[in-house]
Amino acid sequence: MTAPAAKGGGQGPTAEKRKPKKVKTADVIGPIERESARLLKIARELGEERASKPVMDGWSVRDVVAHCVYWQGMLARLMGVRALPPPSWIPRWQSEQEIGTDELNRLTVEHYRRYPFDSLLEDFRFTADLVRRVVDEMKEENLMLPAGAPWGSDSLVWQAIASETHEHWKEHADAIELAVKAGAAPPAHTPPSSGRRR
Repeated sequence: MTAPAAKGGGQGPTAEKRKPKKVKTADVIGPIERESARLLKIARELGEERASKPVMDGWSVRDVVAHCVYWQGMLARLMGVRALPPPSWIPRWQSEQEIGTDELNRLTVEHYRRYPFDSLLEDFRFTADLVRRVVDEMKEENLMLPAGAPWGSDSLVWQAIASETHEHWKEHADAIELAVKAGAAPPAHTPPSSGRRR
């Protein structure tokens, strides 16, 4: 199940085109706070009923938020957050890489469709805040280190964080606003060939 609109991954077009530059912690935290608040505001303003109706490629706003919860949780685990175990709805006998992106998305969306809407929004806020806190506690120079797998050898830590958080959320929020305003699904987005997930 491929998520609508924001289908790029850690190696998506934005990450590939960025030139290495000195990045400060605030350069990462500011957009995380802004875009997480924006996506949550969109979902809350729509309300549970409207947010649960498909708006893009068969996905609802609820589905998009659920999908984001999984990927930012994955990022938090990769960043060393031990207090966040792998989600219970993902089979334990396979690694996340073995399951594959589309199946991870499908399992996550199915799980959260049965979950209380307010609890889903709280999970989004919680996992986004976990990532923000890890970034805040990170040595600033570590943002410039190579991110490693699964992002590719030329992606830096700050780029990997951006691709899984504020850039990802912004792409989805933009597409949702467009779809809601138009009353129809936005044009399909073709994932870059090097994209990992979405």
